[in-house]
Amino acid sequence: MANDGTRGTGNGLLYGIIGALCVVVAGGGFYQASQAPLSPQQAANPAPVAAPSAAPAQAAPKPAPTGPSASQLTQARQSIADARRLAMTGNFTEAETALESADRVIPGFAETAAARREIADMRTARAQNDAIGPVITRVRQAIARGDLAAAHRALEDAERINPNAPEVVEARRQLRAAERPDTRIASLVASAKAAIARHDYGAADRALDEAERIDGRDPAVIQTRNELLEAAARSGRPPSRN
Repeated sequence: MANDGTRGTGNGLLYGIIGALCVVVAGGGFYQASQAPLSPQQAANPAPVAAPSAAPAQAAPKPAPTGPSASQLTQARQSIADARRLAMTGNFTEAETALESADRVIPGFAETAAARREIADMRTARAQNDAIGPVITRVRQAIARGDLAAAHRALEDAERINPNAPEVVEARRQLRAAERPDTRIASLVASAKAAIARHDYGAADRALDEAERIDGRDPAVIQTRNELLEAAARSGRPPSRN
C-alpha cells in the first residue's frame, strides 16, 4: 500500500508523544527515589557533622618581672661587704649602718639577714674575748708563781664568761700540767731559787716546804734547800717563815 505524506506525518507525531511520556515517567521515578524514607540503618547512623574548626591558640602573656634588679643586687651586696669589713675591725656601729643601707635597697633580703647574724656572733665573741683576756693573764701569772689555788680561782672566773673559749681551754691545760707532781715540784723549786736570788729567804723556805710535802726526796728540792741554808748563813739572816 502506498505511503502518503499524511501518514508519515502522523507517525512522527506519535513517536514524539511516546518520547515525551518516557521522559516524564523517568523524571517521576527519580523524584520518588529522592523522596523515599531512610532505611533503619541510615536513621541509626546519620552522616557525621563536621566539627567547627578550632580558633587559633593565642600566646600566653609573659609574666611581669619580679625580684630585685641587677643594679639593686650589686648595691645591696656592696653594703653587706662593707658591713663585714667594718665588723672585722670592731666597728660594729658603722657595720649596722651599712646593713641598714642594704635593707633600704632590698627590704627583707636574705643575704642581709645572714650577714646581720654573723656580725652579731662576731660582736658577742669580741666582747667575751675582751672580758676573758685579763682573767687568763691572772691564771698564767698565778701558775708562774706557783700559786695554784689563785690560778684555779681565776680560771673559774674565765669559765663563767665562756668555758669553751680557746684561751680558757689552753689555760685549763696549763693548770692541769702544773698540778702534776713533777711539774709542780719544778715550779716550786724555780720559785725558791728566784726568791734566794733576791734574798727573800722566807719565800724560798715556804716554796721548798710545799715541794717537800709533794716529794721530800726529790734531788732538786734537796739541793735547793742546801742553797737556801748556805745563802742565809752567808747573809747572817736565817729564813723567816712569817
